Amino acid sequence: MSRPLAPVLAAAVLVLPAVTRGAEPLDLDLSRLGAPDARVWEARGATAADAQALANDAKIRFGILSSELALALSSAILEPAGTTGHSGFDVGLEGAYVGVHPTVVGTGATAADDWPTSGMTPHELFLPSVHVRKALPYSFEVGGRMIYLSQSSYFAGQLEGKWALNEGFDLLPDVAVRFAWTQLFGQRDWNLGVGDVDFMVSKRWGVGAVASLTPYAAARYTFVRASTDVIQYGPAGTSPTDAMTTAAAFPTLSAGYYRTTAGLRLTALAVSMAAEATYFGGTTTGKANPTASQYPSYRLKSSWGAAWKLGFEF
Repeated sequence: MSRPLAPVLAAAVLVLPAVTRGAEPLDLDLSRLGAPDARVWEARGATAADAQALANDAKIRFGILSSELALALSSAILEPAGTTGHSGFDVGLEGAYVGVHPTVVGTGATAADDWPTSGMTPHELFLPSVHVRKALPYSFEVGGRMIYLSQSSYFAGQLEGKWALNEGFDLLPDVAVRFAWTQLFGQRDWNLGVGDVDFMVSKRWGVGAVASLTPYAAARYTFVRASTDVIQYGPAGTSPTDAMTTAAAFPTLSAGYYRTTAGLRLTALAVSMAAEATYFGGTTTGKANPTASQYPSYRLKSSWGAAWKLGFEF
């Protein structure tokens, strides 16, 4: 192991603690969202009209939960438009705070929270991560992140690629397009992924002989894709015959969102630091009259995220 990597990996052990056995406070029970299929509710005695409304409420909870967590996991960029150079590496320890909005969906006895956690109701999420970037020829760059959702059993892996369309000119800013895919791990029944296409601009300013400041901004288009495997909604001990009528899977959710990020990067010798803020303005998505495979109309509230980094370039 090279000496520059040793302190980074040692610190990563502290930043990304091992997941303990058993439920963590932010672990989720997706069955508490309710069944997304009207036939499950009808099997429990609901009328056809009520069953469809209850299934739509469950889909709204799942849509809000999946979208908010996906936006949180993919919140941080923490890099300018320029690359690290022809043969450079950048390794960083990062942290992010992102706001979420637990909401009760539905009315009466069937009302339920769209964040069905095991021990606490979150209003912001803390997401430490380890981030590695490697420059390639022709102004390309690849990278990856390992992200941990604090107080949960969940991790996410992110792969990214960036192409600097313009970089290194004295008078012109650096311009790049960044692509990233982030995938959630740790929840057996949940298939949650999020893709990003970011259009970035930054400008490096020298400070003294060994330091530089680089403000940067990004216009970000985010695509969330989520679904589940079949989940059992019947009580424990349900017979195999009855289990067929009390199980359902959430259909595939595909939703697109826009957000903006602005930040500042400081480098001095081999050390790099960065801080940024991300704003999501909120939006309404879904269908007014959904089919069984579609999601009803629901609104995501606006949110802010903040992220910071301490890294090393070599």
